[in-house]
Amino acid sequence: MTDIDLQEEYRQIGASYEAFEGLLDEPDEALYRAREAVSAWSPAQHLYHILVANGMMLSGVALICRSHAMVLPEGALNAAGRAVLTQGRFPRGQGKAPERTQPPAEVSRETLRQALARSRARYEQTASLLADIPAAQGYIPHGFLGQLTAAQWLRLTRIHSEHHLTIIREIAGQEAA
Repeated sequence: MTDIDLQEEYRQIGASYEAFEGLLDEPDEALYRAREAVSAWSPAQHLYHILVANGMMLSGVALICRSHAMVLPEGALNAAGRAVLTQGRFPRGQGKAPERTQPPAEVSRETLRQALARSRARYEQTASLLADIPAAQGYIPHGFLGQLTAAQWLRLTRIHSEHHLTIIREIAGQEAA
């Protein structure tokens, strides 16, 4: 896998957070309407999932940088992890969100605003860790991709954000399904 440009990954994640915020200004018809041909989830549900999952991924970056007790001293990506991080994308329709990141059937704008505030705060806290990431030692397991370093967790956060934003745009009819 090529070197990870931490500043660029962080910048692109920030651009995603701007897009997430813009989604909260969408009318109910756009935010809460699913298009089964694209996804069973509505844009609101995708947004909820992105925000919860990204907060967890960025927490992984912090835990590794702080040498938390749950950090493994050794590890490696599996084949799926190498593919996702190298290609910069998830294969569509092959993954299942972990239970703790799955959205509720109905998610209010207030719940989304709170999730956005928590996730954005975690993102902003990550800025202070960027200089520490290259020297950070250890791995935290991902349920499907193997054990990831802090830099890999940062890249995964960007890939994950882009993946779900693409789906949201397809639901809205802004991109081909």
